[in-house]
Amino acid sequence: MKQDNVPEFPARFLEPATQRTILVVDDDRIVGEYLVKLLESRGYKTLLFQDGAKAYERFHEGGVDLVITDLMMPGISGLDLIHKIRQEDKEINIVVITGYGSMEIFIDALRAGAGDFIVKPIESEQFLVAVERALEKKFLSESLMARTRQLINSEKMATVGVLSTGIAHEINNPTTFIRTNLQLMNEYLKRLRPRLDKMDDRKNMDVVRNILLNEFPTMINEALKGTERIEKIVSGIKHYAYMGDESLDENVDIREVIAQAVNLVRSKLRKYVTIKESYLNLTEIKGQFSKLEQVFVNLLINAADAIEDKVKKNRAKGIGDFSGEIDVSATIFEGDGTGEGRTPDFLILTFYDNGDGIEKDKINRVFDPFFTTKPVGKGTGLGLYLCYEIIKQHGGAITVQSSKGEGTAFIIRLPVEGIGKQQGMAV
Repeated sequence: MKQDNVPEFPARFLEPATQRTILVVDDDRIVGEYLVKLLESRGYKTLLFQDGAKAYERFHEGGVDLVITDLMMPGISGLDLIHKIRQEDKEINIVVITGYGSMEIFIDALRAGAGDFIVKPIESEQFLVAVERALEKKFLSESLMARTRQLINSEKMATVGVLSTGIAHEINNPTTFIRTNLQLMNEYLKRLRPRLDKMDDRKNMDVVRNILLNEFPTMINEALKGTERIEKIVSGIKHYAYMGDESLDENVDIREVIAQAVNLVRSKLRKYVTIKESYLNLTEIKGQFSKLEQVFVNLLINAADAIEDKVKKNRAKGIGDFSGEIDVSATIFEGDGTGEGRTPDFLILTFYDNGDGIEKDKINRVFDPFFTTKPVGKGTGLGLYLCYEIIKQHGGAITVQSSKGEGTAFIIRLPVEGIGKQQGMAV
């Protein structure tokens, strides 16, 4: 180890230093203690291990911001440790320390998931700059996560705004019905009062009995159905707008998520749009209800807009018999193989509409941020981008197939068991 001047960190990194935890793994106690001394002089919390297996156990407990490991160690080597960490966390930064500078070892470490190298004998300046670089990358990633979270929440509120007119109409219908029934019941009460004073008259008794035992119960039951409808709509809005935590490990019933999404967008659907649902071999999956609901709401709104555009074009051509359809299907496919080589079970979701479709030169850009095929002021260009990000966070993928004039299908693939310990972007 070369004892030299320790560099000063940029001011932006001094403040969060005490919040960062660095895992140091080196079977050479002297080297390990030297690295800890350097790191603690900068305010970092350090965890020192001389055994790769024990180091991995501590990493698995969570709360580690950076891993610094030697390559050549007895038992679990540095390469083995990197492989195990990468299986659990795709985003954590790993700095490798080695006294063996062969190109083969460097390439192996890169392939395993290392992000930077320090060659022994260690120079404190080189080491601390590598640490700063790795933590700066994490800092930028966290800033991006926070910004993405803001975008998703903002897009949620924008979607509620888009749906608000239709939602108000949906609530107004049962409200009007309830008010009408109450007004009618009040009129019945006015008619009942004089008859109640003459209950010895058989005709009066029959009228009173009919109103109390037949008319009133019917109107009350209809009013109750109206309140249930309102409650369902309000509950759906509250559930959709709920920001939630960052866990992607809930047990989620996909049919229920789709039902909530359909209930929210139903007010936007015109009489010429019908939704068909088809489910096969479904089980609960791991994920987050609210985030998946946001994806489905966006896809359904886009489908409804595409159908509306086609209806307008058809009417301009004098074609008035077009019927819009949105088909939603979901199927669980079983994995194959056994043991470590086994392919996990996955869910395939398809959202198809027979709308106007997407032009060939635009289809590869639909998931780009701020790209939209909608008129100015009608779309933000963030909906499909955020769908892509949310599905990616769930360990899945979303693709699109479309032909201009023939319709569009969005296909989502999600792992049934989720992606385990959630790392990386959580929104």
